[in-house]
Amino acid sequence: MGGCCSSTPLENDQQPPQQPQIQPGERKKDEVKNDGFVNWPFTEFFLSDLTAATKNFSSDEIISENAEESSNVVYKGRLSENLGFVAVKRFKNTPWDDPEYFTEDAKTAGELKHKRLVKLLGYCCEEDEGLLVSEFMPNDTLAKRLFQEKNMEWSMRLRVAYHIAEALDYCNSVRFDEYHNLSAYTVLFDKDGDACLSSFGFVKEIIRYNRREGGNVSTGNVTYRFGTILLNLLTGVEIPPSHALEMINGKDVTELMDPNLKGKFSTEEATVVLKLASECLQWKDYIENRITKELVATLEALQAKKEIPSSEMPETTKQQEEASSSSQQQLPP
Repeated sequence: MGGCCSSTPLENDQQPPQQPQIQPGERKKDEVKNDGFVNWPFTEFFLSDLTAATKNFSSDEIISENAEESSNVVYKGRLSENLGFVAVKRFKNTPWDDPEYFTEDAKTAGELKHKRLVKLLGYCCEEDEGLLVSEFMPNDTLAKRLFQEKNMEWSMRLRVAYHIAEALDYCNSVRFDEYHNLSAYTVLFDKDGDACLSSFGFVKEIIRYNRREGGNVSTGNVTYRFGTILLNLLTGVEIPPSHALEMINGKDVTELMDPNLKGKFSTEEATVVLKLASECLQWKDYIENRITKELVATLEALQAKKEIPSSEMPETTKQQEEASSSSQQQLPP
């Protein structure tokens, strides 16, 4: 069957994988060596390119969690020696009625550009296969860090909340306010350790498919799911979205906090985050844009607070502050 992809298939198994060809004039070949995927244009890949990049979709290259239970699998791949790794999402069941819908949706999602979004590099639609390709994020998912490693500090949790709120606010601003299955598993960490939102969930044909299968993804649910992520950050516990509101009803923030934090958090800040989570879990979708902007502003304000609680402050810092305070008290009015 003919494919709809425009990259060049790998010609020789004895040669290193070659970079997929782009339409003439879009990018010079040698630019890749200097900037990796920074200036990469949205690309239609050949299935043979992605098969080679993932070592024939080897199980050793699977990077998605719970792959056996999922309707799709994400693989780690490499297109050429000059480029970094990519993530390739392959669907077990074709989730679209017409490949053209998938193509158009992928291209639209590929136009999203923000520092808190993983860059969608391209797609492939060939031989009844549908695949999406994005940048590879090397530092795991929020789910793995919170639920398995269990060592995320409070300041980092606040930062994650702020970064994902930024991503959602940007998407709202460009009228791209639907996302499939927003969760701790779709929050990824880049090479600098900053949280980013996976771009795969923005392909609307996938969202439409999951609605038909019984889900109901809407702008309201994006807000609700963000509230669930805030609860994940507070508790360190994986919570079924349907039980999130029930979990916090009538509970004080100190009852909910992750014991792995060992008390090293600000109760004042945690109370603010819990209030935001509660609002998200009860908010109405007709004011989605407003609540997201409020979230960003509130979480940004928490980021700006740099004071260290006295109980956690290093001894040398405390001594310096005490000396400074003493000298100020001795100054004449």
